[in-house]
Amino acid sequence: MNTDGKIPFCKPSTISAWKRGLEALKPSPAQLQHGLELHQNLFVMDGFAFLPVGIWDDELIKQWNDLKDSFVGARELSKRMEQARETAMTRNVDSANEFVAAVRGTGLKCMVQTVAEGKSRQEDIFRMSNNFQVLRTFRNTLVQAGSVEEIAEANAAGKVAVVWSINGPPLAGELQELDQELSWIDTWYYLGVRLMHMTYNRRNLVGDGCAEDTNAGLSALGKDLIAKLNQTGIIVDTSHSGRQTTLEAAKYSSKPMMASHTAACGVFDYMRCKTDPELKAIADTDGLVGVYGLANMLGHNATINTMLDHIDYIARLIGVEHVSIGTDNMYQSGWPEGVRGYPKARFTGNTWWGNWTRPGGRPVPSSDESSAGSLAWTNWPLYTVGLVMRGYSDDDIAKIMGQNFLRVLKANEPERMVHNADLAIH
Repeated sequence: MNTDGKIPFCKPSTISAWKRGLEALKPSPAQLQHGLELHQNLFVMDGFAFLPVGIWDDELIKQWNDLKDSFVGARELSKRMEQARETAMTRNVDSANEFVAAVRGTGLKCMVQTVAEGKSRQEDIFRMSNNFQVLRTFRNTLVQAGSVEEIAEANAAGKVAVVWSINGPPLAGELQELDQELSWIDTWYYLGVRLMHMTYNRRNLVGDGCAEDTNAGLSALGKDLIAKLNQTGIIVDTSHSGRQTTLEAAKYSSKPMMASHTAACGVFDYMRCKTDPELKAIADTDGLVGVYGLANMLGHNATINTMLDHIDYIARLIGVEHVSIGTDNMYQSGWPEGVRGYPKARFTGNTWWGNWTRPGGRPVPSSDESSAGSLAWTNWPLYTVGLVMRGYSDDDIAKIMGQNFLRVLKANEPERMVHNADLAIH
């Protein structure tokens, strides 16, 4: 990574985003140099994000449009193209090089990758398989990690550690026997899942999501799930959960929990942000709150400075030991003009499933600030520069950038766990 203020990943869109980040921050030369050097030397991790998806090449565009011309519906088209897009970089060398350049340009040593949405076990496994193929293809750059020890091993080998998260529990079976249902938590752990959302925006069998009006909190099954997650070694995550669900999760969790990608209602009152009581409850578990980098959920006309405002607010309220960054973002190479969509399709995307259109649930209108502006995923080095400008010490920046997450991950590791150092024969 360069430490002279130049963008580490050069492409017209990323150069523009870098310039917009510098224009928003306005660092002095000394602040910029110190922040970039610090970023290069720290353990930096994204607490919730997405690996870049493949660039749109001629083959992908043709595949998409051929399906559309065959009268494949909008929802089916999206699902059938999901695997092709998520694995495109494994088949196209230009896409592969852009993928690696984007990942390396962030300076990340680790990231939490959301690998599935928790809609069904079958769909989760389908999406996990896509991610396994990406990890296998880019084994010289990425490696799956499930412990602090494995993250350290990955970094020592010059690789970026990828920790898996999932957007909901795999509890949609027969619901006749508790142990049978909860045994899937072990399966997900063995596959590499280390963070699990209690809910997405809607209510599930565990509790109420943040988009529900009832705010009913945890179910009895939700309490059993938390006990199982604590025992297994998966971090309880309430990023999308409702107010009472978050408070009760903190009450019943015996291990540090997280809201891996959220923000503060004290800065911007929105359903995906957390109230002061929620933030304090998470901190009381010795847990962690990650601030996302999505402009439309940070506030009106949000920029990188708005994200820093949320970090400041949370750090003052519950302490810097309980703050991190989980961007909920990724590098995006753009949507080509040659791809024809379904502009009037009712069931396109996850709008209904996520209950994003409820009164008060729709994010505020925003520009391209998160994808091509100051909050762009490739601007990670500027996040560190911003923290330097806000007056945080190097030690505190190290905590926010990754050390806090390592503490929480370590505290959630199961008690009976064999480490390589314990083995008599290597």
